[in-house]
Amino acid sequence: MQPQGGSIWGNINLCIEIALNIYYIVGNHEEGIMIPKKHAEETFSDKTVAAGKESDGCLYYPKGETMDMPLYEMMLKRAAMARKMELAAAGQMEEIRKRGNGMALTLLEGIEPPPLADDSARQIREGIFLTGGEEPRFMIHEKAAEYFLSPYACEFGRNENGYFSYTLQSAAIPLYELKKVFPECRDMIVSEESLLATICTSYPAYREEYNAVVPKEEQIPLVEAPENLFLQEQLDRVQMAVDEAVQEKMEEEDEEYGEQVYYGLEG
Repeated sequence: MQPQGGSIWGNINLCIEIALNIYYIVGNHEEGIMIPKKHAEETFSDKTVAAGKESDGCLYYPKGETMDMPLYEMMLKRAAMARKMELAAAGQMEEIRKRGNGMALTLLEGIEPPPLADDSARQIREGIFLTGGEEPRFMIHEKAAEYFLSPYACEFGRNENGYFSYTLQSAAIPLYELKKVFPECRDMIVSEESLLATICTSYPAYREEYNAVVPKEEQIPLVEAPENLFLQEQLDRVQMAVDEAVQEKMEEEDEEYGEQVYYGLEG
């Protein structure tokens, strides 16, 4: 029951129960937190209990003085509870993902490819595509993302016409999660070490957030390896760049050789 009438701060003009048996009150002379002493002793640390001023079986914590002490402990307890709920939810989502293939057949059946995808686009499976061209994109339909990606993974994609779009580099994030669900996504990864290294080096905030809500055995380890070599498309691009550099070097050497022969004949 909320306190009424008077307090050590004068008559109570306003009383709000901000948590069970914890009240924010405004009196004629002052305002702050008031807690029944018994409840405070059961809920808060000895230091916080001792900081309260006792009157009529209650402890008072004035605003601007000791009020932040019970508030801080109350927020810590709420944060701990929220963390437990988040961990539980993450565990439930993981179980759903493990059974994801059967669910995906129903949820993702008949999904159209990305509107801007050309003939070079490759369907990994329903709702998941890899586009071609100069700047390939890893595309995940928002319905697939909703069921099979964490909110953290979605934050690193750009929603374009109903699809979350990732560069070849940022594709490391959704692929890390999707490889646990779909064999087709797991088969795309040619180097697990490079995938993990890309996340660790380029996306440490994602790794931190993801590791905070999954069991220790499922956390992303810290890995040192070459980045951006976890897809065949990336390896092909590296090889193409090497081939072009070799060809350019050979052409330069041919030109230099030709010039030397030419000038030799002039002499």
